[in-house]
Amino acid sequence: MPWHLLVGDDSALPAIARRLEELPAGARAPVVAHAADPADRRAFATTAEATVQWVDQPEQLVEAVRAMELPAGEGYAWCAGESRIAAALRRVLVEEKGHDRHAIRAAAYWKRGAIAHHENIDD
Repeated sequence: MPWHLLVGDDSALPAIARRLEELPAGARAPVVAHAADPADRRAFATTAEATVQWVDQPEQLVEAVRAMELPAGEGYAWCAGESRIAAALRRVLVEEKGHDRHAIRAAAYWKRGAIAHHENIDD
């Protein structure tokens, strides 16, 4: 894959860090991340060409992805966080950006009002 888009709230930061560590040198990796505490806005260890955009509120993840231009060529999008936000990110990527729905993984790591929630969001 020429590029890997990684999007997530503070619950997804460890997974974003792991994915960036695993990407090959030179892979393009735009990242949109939320951290409630500015002290959690870390530099990620990676040999990929990562560009990180931090947002202040989880809801801003959707607007940031909506405003971005996806890189040219074949790519993969990975999104994780609160259920409603992860589903909205998937909709924006597929319905508004025209990204291949088979080249996206969106996961709900948590759901407002629920305990121990996790789900993969397919459509």
